[in-house]
Amino acid sequence: MTENHRILMVQPYRQLVEKAVAAGFEVVSIWDPTLQTPDYLREVASHSVELLHADFTDEAALRTLIRETARTHDVAHVLHLGKESTMLPAALEADALGLALNPPEAVRRLNDKAAMRALLAAHALSPMRSATTDTPGEVPALLRDFGYPAIVKPTRLQGSAGVRLVRTPDELRAWQQELENFSYDGPVVVEEFLDGPEFSVETLSAAGVHQVVGITAKQVTDGDLFVETGQLFPAPLPAETAADMGELVTALLDAAGHRFGPAHTEIILTADGPRIVESQARLGGDRIPHLIRIATGFDIEAAIFEALAGRPVTPGPVERSAAISFFQLEPGRIDHVQGQDAIGELAYVHDLRFPYGPGDELPVTVHSGSRHGFVVVEGADARETEQRARAAQELLTVTYASARLNAVPPRTTQPMVPERTLLLLGHLTEPLRIAKSLGLNVILIQHKDKFDPEQARLADVTFVADFTDWAVVEPLARAAHQVWNFAAALSLTEPGLEIAGRINDLFELGGTGHETARLLRDKLAMRRHLAQVAPEFAIGAGPLTDRDSLAAFGPAHGYPFVVKPTDLTAGFGIFKVSGPEDVDEVWRHIETLRADGVDRGTTLYQVGGYLMEEYIPGPEYSIESFSFGGRHVVVAITEKLVDETHFAELGHAMPARLRAEDERRIEAAVAAFLDAVGLKDGPAHTELRLSPRGPLVIEGHNRNGGGRIQTLVEAAYGIDLVRYALAWPFGLVEPLPARPEARAAGCVRGLLGRPGTVAEITGVEEPGPTRTSSPSTSRPVGVPSCVPPATTGTGSA
Repeated sequence: MTENHRILMVQPYRQLVEKAVAAGFEVVSIWDPTLQTPDYLREVASHSVELLHADFTDEAALRTLIRETARTHDVAHVLHLGKESTMLPAALEADALGLALNPPEAVRRLNDKAAMRALLAAHALSPMRSATTDTPGEVPALLRDFGYPAIVKPTRLQGSAGVRLVRTPDELRAWQQELENFSYDGPVVVEEFLDGPEFSVETLSAAGVHQVVGITAKQVTDGDLFVETGQLFPAPLPAETAADMGELVTALLDAAGHRFGPAHTEIILTADGPRIVESQARLGGDRIPHLIRIATGFDIEAAIFEALAGRPVTPGPVERSAAISFFQLEPGRIDHVQGQDAIGELAYVHDLRFPYGPGDELPVTVHSGSRHGFVVVEGADARETEQRARAAQELLTVTYASARLNAVPPRTTQPMVPERTLLLLGHLTEPLRIAKSLGLNVILIQHKDKFDPEQARLADVTFVADFTDWAVVEPLARAAHQVWNFAAALSLTEPGLEIAGRINDLFELGGTGHETARLLRDKLAMRRHLAQVAPEFAIGAGPLTDRDSLAAFGPAHGYPFVVKPTDLTAGFGIFKVSGPEDVDEVWRHIETLRADGVDRGTTLYQVGGYLMEEYIPGPEYSIESFSFGGRHVVVAITEKLVDETHFAELGHAMPARLRAEDERRIEAAVAAFLDAVGLKDGPAHTELRLSPRGPLVIEGHNRNGGGRIQTLVEAAYGIDLVRYALAWPFGLVEPLPARPEARAAGCVRGLLGRPGTVAEITGVEEPGPTRTSSPSTSRPVGVPSCVPPATTGTGSA
């Protein structure tokens, strides 16, 4: 051991710090406090000279802390045995300081799957066929020679989006259709599907010499999820096969330039021999070091620090067999649990974890983090160990509560994938169809007055409840997140926007939070906020409290002014006060609406607070935009067809007839407004007027516009903003690089008649005018015809 026995460890697990100290080292530790509990970190600190905190998502800051800490404490080495995500930054900084135990390139070659595959190919190790196409359309031709089954991976979609195992041409066509739904037309990697049992090889290296500590047999679920349900050590393999696996892994480590520490390499034993799936420069998970210690008496964790101290380490011979077996229980709410004490009393049980009790929800197992606990056992050989693991599992019994959370039984027969599960609040049926076409699992919370049986057939899980009431939604959302661990919450309808924001905040899902949604729904709060942070949009505004406040606003801010509900949309309940003579009549209307509510045809809205604000003169426009991580892209500007005698919208024309300069001013105003309210992702519908002061915002919404505007957007620009809203949280669409060019023009026009009883309607069956005008017609894009159709009616007043 060198004179300097101080080491800096990044993300060290508590037992590793303890064993490093036992080996004679003084340890300085760095941890991200968001990744462990305070109690856990206190244990790490108790064995460390110092525990420092860092944000592991900020690589530059982490490297700075490593550099400063290494110099302050004069450490001999920097060691990282934790998660792969921060290994390379730590290795790069350690190498720059001359304190690295492994070259950074060795770490990258092992941990980066693409780099590892290239390395194996360059050294003719573990051959696996793979190929790349420029587009999905080229894959069928490639597979005619490549053969089925195969793994197809779109390279530019995030996460596992669009990654599939295809076994037949029919499955390939279904996959292609899925990519069309993603609007994806980029490169695809095609890889050989490896069939066979899975194993992992644990190694320990010192000074470039690699020792195979042992091989573990993996047990995984059937189907496409491949969740590991158990590990058995040592794997019951013929000596020759085990030797071949060891030689293959050693060759990989040599090729990578790995010199020190553990490595965990996963292998599939195919009919053609062992093939490497992946490798990491760390210890194996799932208590594999514990299994090795039970079976051989060799502590691979302690051996790391013995080797670092320069002392020889030799793995012990196998004397027993050990296994970890994960409980596989039905999901649901637990009423009663028994059997833990009986399992713990078994002489062959080394460890037991079942962190659930009455009232808890057992989640659906879709990944390692949603497994239900485990038992660790030993036996004389593999057969006895597996029998004992089954016997221990059978002692655990769970009784489930009979009450069901959801009013409609789950539709899905396959486990839902959390990374692709959406909680959707309200709205119509079509967004559900789109979500399913995107390959998403959907949990729907729908109001009983809006429920359609077709929605239950489309959704994987349906709750029938008042999605506008947080007291109702919160317990449902908590239960749904516990069971299905959804990745995004969204509403495309006005009454659900604030509730979706609360859910995003509660589970830290990203997306639009409650405060932004509240500012956009509460017009008075929005006005007050803009006055503080965006004075360019400020106008005179204040709450309506009584008739006196209504009478006082005009003299203070001028006539005309507008009175409107703070949280309604579509022009309902809005009044224009042109002078003092209007005050009494407007006040009577407001009192009536407060008492009776507003009937919007299908829903009765109660009217609460009222806002008074200056009247903004000028032509009115609405803007459809979509935000991608804080970058706002204006998709369409709609010209509103209005009547100055009231606030009901009579129609929309798209694209709006605007000078280029005014268009740029509107785009800049929308971006500034969305920044001011904190909207970073998803759709927005912003209404403004081009006033003598410039563009002034009337109101905004973190949803798509209504009034058939989305039909116009799709016709004029070829963009389905509903699909974007559903797909963007899951990375299933590419961000729009810039504002799209219109390819056509369109108009929606409302019909007006005189009040009375309808006796007859004619003209509906007549062919109407063309829905959109394209650049090839005599009417240029941007100047759509909005003459009402020639439908007529007769009747009596």
